[in-house]
Amino acid sequence: MGTVRLCQLAAAPSVCPRAARGENFMDFDIKKLAPGLAEDYARFFDATPHWDSEPRDELPCYCITWRNDDTYAGNDHWYPTREERRERAIRFVGAGSMQGYLAYWGGKIVGWCNATADCRLGVEHLRSYYPIEDYSADVKVKSIFCFMVAPQAQRMGAATQLVERVCKDAADDGFDYVEAYPSIEYVAPDCKGPLQMYIKCGFTISAERDGLAVVRKKLK
Repeated sequence: MGTVRLCQLAAAPSVCPRAARGENFMDFDIKKLAPGLAEDYARFFDATPHWDSEPRDELPCYCITWRNDDTYAGNDHWYPTREERRERAIRFVGAGSMQGYLAYWGGKIVGWCNATADCRLGVEHLRSYYPIEDYSADVKVKSIFCFMVAPQAQRMGAATQLVERVCKDAADDGFDYVEAYPSIEYVAPDCKGPLQMYIKCGFTISAERDGLAVVRKKLK
């Protein structure tokens, strides 16, 4: 569930500008994931389609791969059954070991963005495929690993608004950059989000290789 690269950075404002919107774009209620939302989070993944080409019982990932490093034991990052992934997701969210933001519409979750600075093992995994820069000890980077958006909320601005909130909070929390890992040529479905969305939000391509990009937004 990930991709990455890097290049020359241009200074950008600390808050993502709202991308130009068509008439069908909506304002979503964006909330930070909290332990008390664990059951709601799991139900969102229960009901949200992933990829139709896979057996239905195996689809929901519950986004458990990208979580805090302190939950890993050796190569313990994936669980073979849907039921186990769901149970682990509830446990990880309840313990605060998964971080990100939820988009609500009409009181229901319609979107999710996994964004954290505490999944360095995940970044190391992505370095196997992408030219991610080695971070200096004094540089704070928050990574956007993936999205999940319900069909009824797709192409309505949910992912853009989630990115905006990630950038705003990261700037408020003293981060230097927000980093993400899209493909150069977006082909749906792609949990990383389209490159052009990040460009509209003030990200620049930091590096690229083999059709994959590392994009960064400078916050300071």
